[in-house]
Amino acid sequence: MIRQPDPTGSIESWSTVSHTVAKQGGRGFTLAPASSHSAQGRPVGLWDALRSLLGFNARRPARPDPGLPATRAMAEPGRDTGQLAQRLGVPLGYLETIQPQYRTFTIPKWSGAPRTILAPQDDLKQLQRTILRRLLGRLASHRAVTGFERGHSIVTNARVHIGAAVVIRMDLKDFFPTTKAARVGEYFRLIGWNDEAAALLMRLCTHGGSLPQGAPTSPRLSNLVNYRMDARLAALAAKLGAAYTRYADDITFSLGQDCRWLAAAAIRGTKAIVADYGYTLHQKRKLIIRRRHQSQRVTGLVVNERVALPRSTRRRLRAIRHCLDTGRPATLTASQLAGWDALEHMIRTQSRSE
Repeated sequence: MIRQPDPTGSIESWSTVSHTVAKQGGRGFTLAPASSHSAQGRPVGLWDALRSLLGFNARRPARPDPGLPATRAMAEPGRDTGQLAQRLGVPLGYLETIQPQYRTFTIPKWSGAPRTILAPQDDLKQLQRTILRRLLGRLASHRAVTGFERGHSIVTNARVHIGAAVVIRMDLKDFFPTTKAARVGEYFRLIGWNDEAAALLMRLCTHGGSLPQGAPTSPRLSNLVNYRMDARLAALAAKLGAAYTRYADDITFSLGQDCRWLAAAAIRGTKAIVADYGYTLHQKRKLIIRRRHQSQRVTGLVVNERVALPRSTRRRLRAIRHCLDTGRPATLTASQLAGWDALEHMIRTQSRSE
């Protein structure tokens, strides 16, 4: 796997003569010479110019933005716990007395490292599914978010980036554990529940101060509370002439022009934005830049010219299919191969959809 030199390091040294980025049609930009000094007479580095262009010079808020869609302040105090029980179709006493309990186990990640799963006990899981269906199901996440969203998949996430000059993949560290309970409680208040009801919902949907990876409500809540973060990342992409999607903790930018400075601006801008919401990026193994002459992959699928499984995977599946057809030993069973066939059918179908 070929990796580019770390584009997140200092790039001021590149700019003996600094540049500004001038937008032209489509998903591309051109670089035009500009003065290497500011109006105050101090030297201006390339990142300084990009920060000014992208609007990163504004003062940050005193506390992290909770990451919620803009909501008008309500004059009324909000819906109470009685209304919450009625909406969920369960007795209020049950909501107030249920003790959230989880069992912990690990599963291997793709890298082989263990991933900790917090699975709710059956009664809590059933209640969380009711919350997901009756309270969260119709609420809007940002349109750039494709993970855990109805009508979306790894295919719809990948097809946004077909034919790009550069594909940049970034990964948020410990995504669910870093999505804090306080942000979840604030979200429930902003969508209309009073303090008591919001605190009750927060207790039912979080564990140990964050979203538990394994609860039915966690994926949807992780999208909802990060609406504003996604809006800011989408705005960054628009200013760079790029496309942006997020599938859970996987962030992807694709550029129409192979420009090192634009790639650096996308990475550094993303790092600054996600930090406002308590997240950090993997800066080494999971920060990947791919150009047209390389295999560009998004959520495991190749997107250079069309959405497809990687060539090595397709070859392996053909060999397995041949072994099964001729009665020879194979590394997959017929039912397992049928699952791969279903995935290939989904890729063909959804990659043609608009």
